[in-house]
Order: sequence, then structure tokens, then C-alpha cells
Amino acid sequence: MFSIHLQHIAKRFTFKKLVFFFAISLCFSACKSAKVASTTSTATTPVVKKDKIVEISIKSIEAIDLEEDLSFADEVSLTYALTIVDENKKILKVVNTSWGVESLKKGQIVKADQFKKLEIVIPEKGTLLSSVILMEVDNYEKAMSTIKKINELGGLAKIPATIINIAEYETPLAIVFASLQAAGLGLKVADRFDQDDLLGQSTFELKLDSLSSTQKNYPVDLTFEGEHLKNTFRYKLTYELKIR
Repeated sequence: MFSIHLQHIAKRFTFKKLVFFFAISLCFSACKSAKVASTTSTATTPVVKKDKIVEISIKSIEAIDLEEDLSFADEVSLTYALTIVDENKKILKVVNTSWGVESLKKGQIVKADQFKKLEIVIPEKGTLLSSVILMEVDNYEKAMSTIKKINELGGLAKIPATIINIAEYETPLAIVFASLQAAGLGLKVADRFDQDDLLGQSTFELKLDSLSSTQKNYPVDLTFEGEHLKNTFRYKLTYELKIR
């Protein structure tokens, strides 16, 4: 009888021992699973795009004093381009367009709704060159042919450019020529611009890494004046660059 009782106690002890070890095993397994789960969950860092879009809008052209005193009107055209160059001064892309030819009288103001807006993306480390060329046209047909070519191709889209180095072009007029060449118009178009007909030229530069975080609009006020064949002229051109 005593022997049977001992066997019963031994069985109960063995059963409790098994239950104990089984519980310990479950606990260890749960802890191990939790640890593995925590190591595989990672937080993703959002990618911040540093590219900016810049838009040019011509606000007005004012004919203060005309070059042509005899006809009491100047035949005027405006070509403007946005050119993006990299840190090595290589052209990345360009958009351009032309307005005119329009006959302007003294005191006349051409307002913003007459001009097409252009926009382009400035990549990180990129530089924007905003160039404007104001011309007084002598040969109307030749000028209109040039403007048509510029608007048909150069103003359509952001066109990937060739490896033209903008550092070789020192004046705004030359920069526009380089932009037209990069857009695929070729150098023959540049020959149609007569240096003697130039009323004014300007290039405004913006570097992406130096842009203000608060300033979004960059107004540009230009006055073009001079003398051609003893005739003085004076024009005021106003435009704005908007960053977003």
C-alpha cells in the first residue's frame, strides 16, 4: 500500500514538472518571436524633393521714346528664354518664346495678357538664366519667320539640351542664341538677329541653393535706352519670376 502511494506521488511530481517545463518553453518562444518582430520593423524616411519650378511672366513693355522718329512707330519684337545650367555651366534644358512683331507708338504700353508665360524646373544645384532680348525690326518678313520657328519648337516643352557650355556665351543675346541652338533650332536662326536692331538685352540669374525660403517672387524692372543713327530710344520692360 505504501509502495502504491509513492508511485502516485512520483507520477504527480513528473506531471507537474512537465507542465512547468512546457510553460517555460512557451514563454521563451513568445519572447523570441517578439524580439524578431521588433527587429524587422523599420521606419521609412520620406524623400524630400529639392527641385523648384520657376515661371516667367512679362508684365509690360512701355515705349517711352521711339527709335523711329519719322514713322512715329517702332516695329518691336521680344524674345525671352529660361535656360537651366548645371554646376559645370552645361545647358541642361531650355524653354523660349517670342512676341511680336508689333507696331508701338510713343507712350504705348503692352500689358501682361499679350505675353505667353513660360515655366521650367530647376534641379538641385542647378542655375536659372532668365534672358530677354528686345529688338526693333527693320525686315518684317525675316523677323516673323524667325519668331515662327522659335515658337514652333523652342516654346513647346522643356527640351533636353546638348552639351553646350554656356560659359562661352558672355552676353544675354549670345545666351539666347545658345538656348535656341540647344533647343534644336540651329545656328542659322541666330544669323537673323541683327545686332544693330538691338534695343536692349538682359540676363537675370538664380541659383537654387541660394534661393530664399520665404521669397517666392522676383520682380525684374529694366530700362533700355540708347541711340541709333542719331535717334534716341527708351523702353521699359517689367517681368516677374515666380518660384514654387
